[in-house]
Order: sequence, then structure tokens, then C-alpha cells
Amino acid sequence: MISKLYNMRKIIVVGSGVIGLSGAMLLALDGFKVTVISRDIKEASSWVAGGMLAPFSEGLDGVLFDFSYESLKLYPEYIKLISELSGQKIDFWDGGIYRVVLKGEEHLLRVAQNYKSMGYQVDVVEEPQRHMHWLSREVLSVVHYSQEAWIDAKMLMEALLQAAKRLGVEFLEDSILKVVRKDGLVYQLEGAKDTYRADLYIFCVGAWSGELLGLPVFPVKGQALKVGGASVPRVHYSTISYLIPRRDYLYIGATSEEKSFEVSNSLKGVHSLIEGAVRVVPNVEIGSLVSVFVGFRPATPDGMPIIERGGNFMAMTGHYRNGILHAPLSAKLVVDFVEVKGYSPYYQAFSPDRFSA
Repeated sequence: MISKLYNMRKIIVVGSGVIGLSGAMLLALDGFKVTVISRDIKEASSWVAGGMLAPFSEGLDGVLFDFSYESLKLYPEYIKLISELSGQKIDFWDGGIYRVVLKGEEHLLRVAQNYKSMGYQVDVVEEPQRHMHWLSREVLSVVHYSQEAWIDAKMLMEALLQAAKRLGVEFLEDSILKVVRKDGLVYQLEGAKDTYRADLYIFCVGAWSGELLGLPVFPVKGQALKVGGASVPRVHYSTISYLIPRRDYLYIGATSEEKSFEVSNSLKGVHSLIEGAVRVVPNVEIGSLVSVFVGFRPATPDGMPIIERGGNFMAMTGHYRNGILHAPLSAKLVVDFVEVKGYSPYYQAFSPDRFSA
């Protein structure tokens, strides 16, 4: 059985976000014939993501924290591999993130203390304005989670795309309209342009998983700002905004607008982002608005990912705000599934069966 599955040479990956491209790259590296199909290769929300690798700042716990932290630890080798395969540099900062605690958010300090009691690296800065003059008086404390990191998501995606192409991955642009199943197996994919068959199918279609696969996944629209002429020395994550310094601009994110595939930018969303950023770092208001990004996060009813496995297919979706963070481990699980490398406890934890139990 293992030999038969391992030697199936043709694999279709549907979706070209960070997890789809990462899985395609690793499968091609192991010698599989891989085709990636997507309506638009650069359409995925991964291209406009903030790129924070922040399981502590997000306040995650339980199995979701375990999955996220395990994936975070894979990042240095993951980035090294992609850079080597693509020949491209990826901006990656592993010096930690500032979790901003505003007045009235004392509960976040208890969260930080809980992580510290578990042995993680946590430093709380009281009266932070004494050391960080750029912060507003609304900031009560700053928690430095030094194990967190940040990556330029656009650079990551460009490098992943290049690495996959160098490894021989085929890219086709088409809208997959229907997944045809027979006897519990995927038989073929019906697209707007053509029909496709393979030995194995990997679905990484993000916010469109509900429409295409019938999984309990819905879109959460996120707007973010590209700002010139302003910066901060490190990622600042707060409840009302996050500020991410990039090579030539400041990234301010992000709104959360449930169940919307509306691609337009709203004044309400832009205003809330600017207001939130200025409440944390007042001097940001000197910056100029360059552009507005829009992406659609794949959310689930309980906020946890979904891993669905069948005889010849796997679906990996529902990572919500943490798709970039989850990419290394998710891609590894895709390869493990294809190569039949054993059972992961995350299969049960993230099975869609939990919604029908």
C-alpha cells in the first residue's frame, strides 16, 4: 500500500496560497509530478498578509497553540530551504514581537504570565513610554514575546512560486467549479476551461472551501494599509491594529469583516485602521496612504483549521489569521499524507467530523 501510494506520480494541488505552494514545492522536491491549478496564481490572501508569526500575541491555547508553535519552530529551516531553491532573499525577523497592552486590557498580562509559567520567553515592560517614546499614553504595558517572528509575506510567496517552478511544478490558471466524487474518492475536477484528473488531489482553497468542498468555512474580509513616510522599530501587535515595518513602507492591519467576498475598499475600514494605529503610535499620522490591500481569510465556526482526508485526497483549510504561520507544518502534513508517513494527532483534532459530532 505504501509503495503504491508513494509511486503515484501525478498530483493536483488546487489553490496557490502559501500552504498550496509550500506543499507543491515539497512534493516536487521529493520527485512527484505536481500541477497547481488556481483561478489566479497571485490571487490568494497570502500575497497581502501581514506575515506575523505570533501564536503568543494571538493568545492561542490548547491544540491550536501546539500546532502553531510547532510550525513556528520549523520556520528557520523552511525559509532557508525556500531561499536556496528559489535563489531569492526573504526578509525574516525572528527577534520577537511587541504585544501592546492598552488601558483596560489587564487580562492580557495574565495571559503573558501564563505563557511564562509554562517556560516560554516572556518579558513585560511596565511604563513602556520611558523606553519607547513613540508609544501613546493609552498603552499600559508592552509584552515582548521574543520567540515570535515576522516575515515579508509577499517576498515569501514570490520565492515559493519561483522555487516550485524551478522544481518543475506546472501551473494552470482555471476556476475549478466542481469536484466530482465516486465511492468516496475524487474522480475528476471540472473547471471553466477543462476537466482534470490525477492520482492524488490536495485542496488548499482557503476561503472558497465552503463553496467548492462543502466544508464549514466562511470568508472574513481583511483590509490593510500600505503607508509611506512612517515606521516603527519592530512589529507592534495590539487589539485595535498591528503595525509591521517592511523594507520600504509600513503595513497597518487589519479589519475583520465576516462572510464577505466584497473586494472594494471601504472608508469605514480604512478609517478604523488609521485610528487604531494612531492610538498606539501617534506619529504614524505623518505617513501617507499609498494603497489598500484586501484579502479573504478562511474562518471556521470554532476558529481552528480543518484537515480532511480521503482515499485519494486531502483538504487543508480554515487557518484564518494564521495561514502564513501554519505553512511549514501544514506542508509537512501534506507530504506525510502523500507518502503515508504515519498518523498525526492533528488529523483527529482538526477533522471536519468535529462539527457533526
